[in-house]
Amino acid sequence: MVEELLSEKDAVEKKRILADEYGMIMTAELEGRIQIMCNLSENIEERSIRRERLNAIKRMIKANITRAQLLSMGYTEAEYKKAESSLYANV
Repeated sequence: MVEELLSEKDAVEKKRILADEYGMIMTAELEGRIQIMCNLSENIEERSIRRERLNAIKRMIKANITRAQLLSMGYTEAEYKKAESSLYANV
């Protein structure tokens, strides 16, 4: 059941699966809790994406890719600064 809640399916599909396959009755309270779990899985995914973007920037900085080149690839100034500062903080 937790696997369904943390899957990439949308909230409507998750609710349908929980009702059909697990026999859960969708009360307002249960729907609220499901929404919280859906938000949790989305937040985990977003954090993972942000972390990987920063790691990619760090690798490119180490490979002598310039700030201008990184920004032209769609990375933001804030991401660049954060990656750069954490890269040199670990030296």
